[in-house]
Amino acid sequence: MVRSANKNIKAVVFDYGGVIELHGGGSPSKMASEMLGIPHSEFRNVYFQHNHLANVENHDWYDMFSKVLSTFNISKEKEVEVMSMLQEHRSKMRINAGVVALFPKLQQLGLRIGILSNSNSKLRERLDQNGLAELVDVVVISGEIGFQKPHKEAFQVLFEKLNLRPKEVIFVDDSTKSLEKAGEIGYMPILFKNNEQLKADLITAGVSL
Repeated sequence: MVRSANKNIKAVVFDYGGVIELHGGGSPSKMASEMLGIPHSEFRNVYFQHNHLANVENHDWYDMFSKVLSTFNISKEKEVEVMSMLQEHRSKMRINAGVVALFPKLQQLGLRIGILSNSNSKLRERLDQNGLAELVDVVVISGEIGFQKPHKEAFQVLFEKLNLRPKEVIFVDDSTKSLEKAGEIGYMPILFKNNEQLKADLITAGVSL
């Protein structure tokens, strides 16, 4: 087995939505705010006030989003239109084959692979359907553990499952918010923008791809 150049790194963990699974056309909150003519910053703030219902309390994501919409003065017809748009949008999500192709390469370097996602337990069904569950060593879903990123408790569960210290783990996420406590917690963050940038950042981190 070839070893990575950085002996201190023993695992690479990926966010799911926006890294492993791509959503073209923007985030759900941005798409909904544009359809409703509401400033995205305002809509996003309300979304983050409610997303714990799915991400921590394990409620259905669509039920959570309906509660977000209910805080705005919109008609029932408009709410149905937004929810229909979101369902169509989600049906077009695709697996990022370039990122998934990195899994066996990283494992050949002796690194463990994990997924840490703010989601409800339905994510496990998608992982099974896409054949991803068998490709990774650890899966941590916020709705199942009662803590979500960026909070330390969510990462503590991850480190315990990996049986590793924070400084031995690289975590890849497309959200700056999810990575904002990296310095405090102690893991190495990589902000995902695209596949080539990810590979370059992994190499910079000492992962010998």
